[in-house]
Formats: sequence, C-alpha cells, structure tokens
Amino acid sequence: MASKKTAIIEILFNKRWDKDKSELSRPLVTLQEVSAAIREYNDEYRDQKNPLSHIQPANFFKDFIRKKASANKNWPASVLGRGYTAKQVTGGNACFEFVRLGEGQDIAFPPISIAGPGAQTPRHRIESASLPLASRRLGRADEPWLVQVLVRLRVIETHLALFSTRRIVQIDHLQMSVKLRKSEIDALFLAVEEINGGRTQEVIVCCEAKGRSDDILEDQMLSQVEAVFGSRGITQDFVIPMAIKALAPSEVWVLEFDTVARSEVTSRRPLAIVSDAIYEFVPPVPGIGE
Repeated sequence: MASKKTAIIEILFNKRWDKDKSELSRPLVTLQEVSAAIREYNDEYRDQKNPLSHIQPANFFKDFIRKKASANKNWPASVLGRGYTAKQVTGGNACFEFVRLGEGQDIAFPPISIAGPGAQTPRHRIESASLPLASRRLGRADEPWLVQVLVRLRVIETHLALFSTRRIVQIDHLQMSVKLRKSEIDALFLAVEEINGGRTQEVIVCCEAKGRSDDILEDQMLSQVEAVFGSRGITQDFVIPMAIKALAPSEVWVLEFDTVARSEVTSRRPLAIVSDAIYEFVPPVPGIGE
C-alpha cells in the first residue's frame, strides 16, 4: 500500500504537468505548495486516521528519501511512467525538485554504492570515558547526539590521523548543524594539510551523519559540497566530504571521500571512498546505533 506522501507528490506533479507538451511547467516545489497539497489531501480524506501534518513541510521530502528502498516503493508510478524522479532542495522556501530520469534509469532512486563496510575495513576502539556521565545518561538515537559524540571524542580527527593518506597537521572543529542556503551540514571542520615541498593548504571537511536505519545519499553529500563553496567566507579551494553512519550499539562507520576541488564542483562526478574504518566506543555510549 502506497504511503500518503505518494498521493501528495502525485498531486504536486499533476498540477505542473503539461499534457500537450509532455513536460513540467515548473519543476521546483516550494514549502508552501507542499503544505497546501497536504491540506488538500486531508480535506479530501477527512475520515482518515492520523492525517499528515502540514506544519513542518521542510521534513516532507527529507523524510521521504531517507531510505531509498521505501522511497522507490512509494514513488508514484504515474510520475515514474512520465519519466521523472526528484531531488531534495533546501533554502529559499524550496522543498524538492522534479527531475528527469537519467539515461537507462528505470527506478526513481537508484541503489547506492555506499552500502556498508567490507571485510577488510579496519576497526578501532575509542575511549568514551571522557564524556560527562550526565550527558551519557541523556544519550539518544538521533543524529544531533551522534554528531555531538563524534565531536567530543574527536573521531574525525582520529580517522584523518590514522587512516587517511592525507598529511593533516591540524584540524579544528568549526560548527555543528550548519544551515546553509541550499543544504544543511552536520559538522564542519577546517583542516590544514601538508603538501609538496613542505607547504601547507587549508581544506574544509564537511560531515554527514546517518542513523542506523538511514542511507548515505551521494546526491545529498554532493549538494553539501556545492553549498560549502557557495558560502560567504569560504575561500578554500578544496573540500573533503566525510560520512558517519551508526552501525550497531556504540559502533560507527566513518568514510572519507576523495577531495572535491572548487573548479570541479559543478561536474558532479561520483564520490570515491578513499578510506574508511569502524569505531567502537568504550565504554558503550547510550543511544549510538540503537
């Protein structure tokens, strides 16, 4: 059975569909339009149980694509049949955008290549005794808590020191939950790396955190890189994308992707994993991977 969001997306698509030209008049969908479509659906099915809320439309598409398997299952067949999928867009009152399927693409959201760690992925134990006992008692399974633990225990710094091929000589945490015009980044760092001839250069490290049941979305990470380069005050020419996914209780998987240069950000080349490792927190940290 399709979700209620399936019908909402179909409503939004049909309002834009030009039958004579077989194309959309306006692919971008705003937050206000999502709220209006939800209210329209709720009015039509007044007797439904647990109607969708129109109060927080920003979460509508973000939650829809959180898991690609369910997103493909619930994507409207009529929209797919007309050759369209969608991507998340943030900032400027935008929610998401309908986009044409790629050549040879027959499902809305192709399977991700970032499926999980391999048999050769190294494992490393990290102490968590330095976390205040009070904060551990309030541990949760959400992403903000995961990011807080990563920052407090210097997991990103540890990974770049032990498993990256880059020669990082200094790294500073800048901010958590960075809300940019077209994206949101869970954690942002400024790294200094040594390059040829003993010279150094600054590199931005942007991190995406995922819970145990959520997929790492390559499009989302590429959008974050674009948003970093488009931000005021960012003059650095390179970004290292990183992802952290909770795997099991007190276990996380950290991935470092190949550096993206400012000059190539619009090409949207696929991200390549250059290092990864599994970290176990000792003693266990409540909420992580639960």
